[in-house]
Amino acid sequence: MTPRYRAWDKEQHRWGEIFFICSEGGLYTPESPFKEDREKTWGYPIARQERFVIMQSTGLKDKNGVEIFEGDVVLWNGWKKIEVSFGSQTVEENFGDIRIFQGFNLYLDGVYPEPVMSTFEVIGNIYENPELLEGEND
Repeated sequence: MTPRYRAWDKEQHRWGEIFFICSEGGLYTPESPFKEDREKTWGYPIARQERFVIMQSTGLKDKNGVEIFEGDVVLWNGWKKIEVSFGSQTVEENFGDIRIFQGFNLYLDGVYPEPVMSTFEVIGNIYENPELLEGEND
């Protein structure tokens, strides 16, 4: 699988369309990372951009064929809205055993994380639709 990424521009509140990710972790763009400005930017130097949030694809598609990325909000079990994230969660089991879960999961407080499944449905993302998670942790 070839890793796929998307980048959210925190200043302009939209998805960057032209960007480069370097091995040291930085995200770089031409003067403008948007397609409508493409003719204006070729030949200009690229610059490191701190205003973008990089999200990786899970490599899966939801039940409607929509690619699932970090930061997406999915319906879990058909009713619970939860964010897809990459990371690790430690769960203490009986007799003090520790189990560490790492990867793309739905991290749930106090219980085992759920793996991202293609039976979920992407209903939005945390940047364009922050209201989807309001009240979910109450």
